[in-house]
Amino acid sequence: MATGMKRALLLPLRPAPLILVGVFGAGLRVAVALRILGIPIAVILVSWFFKYCFAVLDSTVAGEEEPPVLSLEMIHPFDEQRPLAELFVIAVGAALAGLAGSVAGEPGLVLAGAALLALLPATVAALGVTASPLRAASPVVLARLIRGLGHRYAGLVLATLALASGLYALVRLEAPIGLTLVLGELAFLFVFALIGAAVHASRLGLGLATLTREERRAERELREHLLERSRMLDRSFAQLRLGRTADSWSEIERWIAAHCRDERADSEFAALIDSTMQWAPPAVTDRLVSEYLARLLRERDNGRALETLERRLAAHPKFRPAPPADALRLRELAGLAGKRALTRQLETDP
Repeated sequence: MATGMKRALLLPLRPAPLILVGVFGAGLRVAVALRILGIPIAVILVSWFFKYCFAVLDSTVAGEEEPPVLSLEMIHPFDEQRPLAELFVIAVGAALAGLAGSVAGEPGLVLAGAALLALLPATVAALGVTASPLRAASPVVLARLIRGLGHRYAGLVLATLALASGLYALVRLEAPIGLTLVLGELAFLFVFALIGAAVHASRLGLGLATLTREERRAERELREHLLERSRMLDRSFAQLRLGRTADSWSEIERWIAAHCRDERADSEFAALIDSTMQWAPPAVTDRLVSEYLARLLRERDNGRALETLERRLAAHPKFRPAPPADALRLRELAGLAGKRALTRQLETDP
């Protein structure tokens, strides 16, 4: 752990983070000088900076020795939403601290504020592990993380308090604003790197696999993809229940156009068919299966085409592939494969 913590402490001092800190520090100094006109610049730079902080977190959680380099993907407005999630968690905590202050006075406010500051490393770690704002605010998840990190968490809290106290002292001493901004950025990078290193060192106790930053990113993208597909299917089924078959199919058709044109097409079609197999009325699923069968026939994947056809007929015996030419081809393939029952079923009218 000592080696990992030392590496984490030195990570923000590598060329890539230092260049970023210098450029962003200068930009924020200009924004401060512009006052109201500088607010948009400050918001953009702060957003980019905290997205980079989470990239540093991912890098250290994965055990990578080199810091990430800021890229266009990192600063894409719709790509990395964890900084907003952390801001939401902090806002909720601040509101609770304010409530405690109104009820118990200054002692309650101080205690609640101290508790919030002590929980901040856990919320950042939760976002690094789960990428879920709700789970990052869950007392159960935070308790498990703190327990899994063990004595390392105490070190994170002390480091956070020390860095926060140092920044507070700079403000109280009215240090040059440029110096305060640069040191503040470095302090945040140190904290994120330390949290990531602590999570990596405790990964076995936390039940985490050792993944690279790219693999963790791929996992998050997969979770988001599955959630988006589930929502699309919910919309499609709702339209079907209302009798709007054309609108229901349009939802799925748009999804196919967007996600079934590369090497993932087979898995996407399979997932869509599995999810819609029991939909009633069956028109949308029938068309979806027909679309997939046509694709499989074009690719000469005859075995999978027959398997898909058999599955659909088992759930809906009246199904017949469209267009008729595909139905005829599938009947011929069934005969060649010795599937007599399937051949007879296709020869009869539904």
